[in-house]
Amino acid sequence: MEFTPDELQTITNTLRSGRNLADLTTLLNLTGELIAKKLELEHKSFSVRQVYHYYYNLESKYKEHRMPKKSGGERIIHAPEERLKQIQRLLNVVFSHLYQPSEAAHGFVRNRSIVTNARPHVGKQHVFNIDLKDFFPTIHFGRVKAVLQLPDYGLTPELAHIVANFCCLQGRLPQGSPASPIITNLVCKRLDYRISGLAAKHGLTYTRYADDISLSFDQLSHESRKSFSYGLGKILDEEGFMVNGKKTRLLRPNQRQEVTGVVINEKINVNRDYIRNLRAILHNWQKQGEETTQVRFEQLYPKTAVFQRKRKIPKLQNVLYGKIQFLKMVRGGEDKDIQNFLIQINLLSNNVRK
Repeated sequence: MEFTPDELQTITNTLRSGRNLADLTTLLNLTGELIAKKLELEHKSFSVRQVYHYYYNLESKYKEHRMPKKSGGERIIHAPEERLKQIQRLLNVVFSHLYQPSEAAHGFVRNRSIVTNARPHVGKQHVFNIDLKDFFPTIHFGRVKAVLQLPDYGLTPELAHIVANFCCLQGRLPQGSPASPIITNLVCKRLDYRISGLAAKHGLTYTRYADDISLSFDQLSHESRKSFSYGLGKILDEEGFMVNGKKTRLLRPNQRQEVTGVVINEKINVNRDYIRNLRAILHNWQKQGEETTQVRFEQLYPKTAVFQRKRKIPKLQNVLYGKIQFLKMVRGGEDKDIQNFLIQINLLSNNVRK
C-alpha cells in the first residue's frame, strides 16, 4: 500500500499532533479511509466510544493459542479480537511508512524478503547465524513508548503512551498482534546501526530478519574474532537482547550454508529436499489421482504449525502453487524446474476440471 506524499504528510501531521484517544480515532479513520479508497472497499469507521472501549479492556480482547516449536517447547500466540486487530493493522501501516530501515533490516520491510536478507551472504566462507531469545516479549512498554517519541516518529508523550498500550499486552509486545513486527523494527533500528558499524570495522557482513541475525566473512584473525565477539555481546546486552544458544551456529564452506532458510553456498537457492518434496507430490498426483493425494496430504497436514494456528486444511493444489511461487521468488522466473512444475500442475488441474 503506497500513499502519495501529500497523503503521507497528512497522516504524519495527524499522528504527531495527537494527544488523546479521540485524536487516535481520527488517525485510524483517516488512514482506513485512504486505504479503502485505493482498494475500492468500504471502510467501517471507528467511533471514539469503540476506541475507548478497547483501550480500557485490552487484556480481555486476546485469545491465547499454544503451538509446538520444531525445536521443542511451545510458542504462545496472543490473537487479538478482529476489531482490535484492525486498529493494530492500521498502526502497522502508519509506522511502516514512517520507518526508514537500515540496509541490514529485511524482516517486515516493504520490498525486502528472506531472499534479500540472504543475498549479501552468498559465497562467503563462513556464515554465523544467531537467534534472539524471546524476541517479542523482550520488548516492553517503556521501550515502545520511548521509541515512538523519537524524531523519526514524533509522537507526543500522551499519544505515545496510548499507542504503546495498544501495541502491548501485559507490558510486552505480544506475538500475534499485526503491530508487533513493525514495532520491533522501530526498536531495533539502533541495534542494526550499531552491529552494522561493528561488522564493517572487522570485515563482516550483517543482516537481520526479525529475530534472526546473520553474519558472514571470509577470513578473520583470532584477535578480530575475539574483539568482534566481545563487541557484539556488549551491543546485544546494552540493547536488551539475549542470544538463544540452541539456535546459534557457525556454518563452514563444506556445510550447507543457509540464511533464513535460503541456501547461499554458491548462489541463492532452496535446499534439495524442497525440490524432491515438490516432485514427489506431483508424481503422486499424476499416478494416484488428485483425491488420493489430497487425503494423504490431509493426514500429514495437521502436524504443521499452520494447522495449529488456523485449524483449516487448504487444498493441495493451492499449497503446490504457493510452493512454486516461493521457488520462483528464490530462483527467479526463468528457472527450468519452475517452468516444468507449472506445466505439470496446470495439466493436472485441467484434468481435474474435466
